[in-house]
Amino acid sequence: MSEKSSRHGFRRRACVVTWLVAASLVGRLAWAQADDRSPVAEALKRAEAAVQRIVTVPDQKRTFQNTVGAIDDLIVRLRLDTEMLQFMAYVSPDAEERERGQQAEEDVRNWLIGLQQREDLYRAVKAYADRKPELEGERRRLLDHTLRDFRRAGMALPKADRDRLKQLRTELNKLSIQFEKNIREDETRVALTQDELKGLADDWLKTQPFTSGLYLVGMDYPSFLPVMDLCESETTRKKVWIAYKRRAGQKNIQLLERILKLRAEIAKLLGYRHPADFEIEIRMAKNADRVLEFYKKLRPLVRKKAQRDWQEFLDAKRRHTGDPKAKLYPWDQSFYEKRLLREKYAVDTEKVREYFPLNQVLQGLFRITQSLYGVTYRDIASEAEDRGWRLWHPDVRLFEVTDQATGEVLGHFYLDLHPRPHKYTHAAQWGLYPRKVWPDGTVQKPLAALVCNFTKPTADKPALLSHDEVETLFHEFGHLLHSLLTEATFGEFSGTATARDFVEAPSQMFEEWVWNAETLKT
Repeated sequence: MSEKSSRHGFRRRACVVTWLVAASLVGRLAWAQADDRSPVAEALKRAEAAVQRIVTVPDQKRTFQNTVGAIDDLIVRLRLDTEMLQFMAYVSPDAEERERGQQAEEDVRNWLIGLQQREDLYRAVKAYADRKPELEGERRRLLDHTLRDFRRAGMALPKADRDRLKQLRTELNKLSIQFEKNIREDETRVALTQDELKGLADDWLKTQPFTSGLYLVGMDYPSFLPVMDLCESETTRKKVWIAYKRRAGQKNIQLLERILKLRAEIAKLLGYRHPADFEIEIRMAKNADRVLEFYKKLRPLVRKKAQRDWQEFLDAKRRHTGDPKAKLYPWDQSFYEKRLLREKYAVDTEKVREYFPLNQVLQGLFRITQSLYGVTYRDIASEAEDRGWRLWHPDVRLFEVTDQATGEVLGHFYLDLHPRPHKYTHAAQWGLYPRKVWPDGTVQKPLAALVCNFTKPTADKPALLSHDEVETLFHEFGHLLHSLLTEATFGEFSGTATARDFVEAPSQMFEEWVWNAETLKT
């Protein structure tokens, strides 16, 4: 994945905010206002006033900037006012702040749902488009996408259907946020004896809570993944795997059932056969049938190799267990993959960790990307308070990115790399502030955050990464640089706010560095 910056623009949800030229002032205001919900209400009032200014422009005086461009402006400013509050729902160690963040996210999303169905705003854009303006590049794309997204929001439907659509989307918004929160705040642990954890290193055991002779194994990645990779007991692997898959349990099953029904009804109201057609319409495939046809052609091309791999894993399990009738299960895959690496190639993935201390990996990643893109990263965490920035946890670091040739500040990024209770549980990049060129020519600078869950260092041992984790770090850093080095004019297209078919290209390209011998030597 994990490019979390799925857009929060006029048409899509996103973890994107903006940054005005007076960055330090913005930082002070954003954090000073984090103590109550009033900033969100005030921000929505300002956004509503901006909409009113757009819709009251006489049609004969409409321009790109006072209509389509003004929509981008108001959404960017709304993000600026609210997005850091929303982001705290995923990373803050404070329960009340997480609740405020979740409420802010719900309020802003609901307002955007309503914005998409404003008849007066649609008429304003349509009146401008009907004049067939000669536009190129981003301007043409922004107008086309705005009209397209009005259509996908149901503006061609009768009012009764639009009202129903708004009701459905508002409910879907609320349930989707709650679904993710339930997983993020799940505290499931599996109680296991040391014998049940045979194969796990003593250093790992020391990281797990221990009481009454039992280790309480959590569901965060540094706890869960080593059990899947190394635990000799299939019974233990099964217990932990099932517990992981059942996080948030029955609560989320009920939510998911309702979410699926809502998506289906929304798609039907909009004239699509099912939700997949609605989602795929704006991608290269255009509809679900083409995706299924692609899979149909792909399957025979990979089936033989997949069957060989499956048989190799099955043979490894039967040799290991001494059971000629043993079967493979999902909780076996990672364990036997690591075992085969040791048997066939003498690769001990735990030993490999010793070559990848986190700080050393970061230094290598920084050297490569600074050289490649002609930029410099400077750790400014010690200056954060003086600059008006808040670091929400002691683990968090803040960097400034500058152009080596000109000295221009290009943007900033946060690193939040270790797990803690109630934090976002996977690895993802948040494009927090997009780049935008304002009508007066001033330029916003982007801000991004890299949120991961790598094992924390201890008093006597640094944080060590598996090669898979090194690959994950490079992948997410590819997304981060996409957000930071963008040259987009409009916030709607900044950084990872690009076509979904393309958005993984920079990150997957970055993964290749960790398979390059020269890179690893750095």
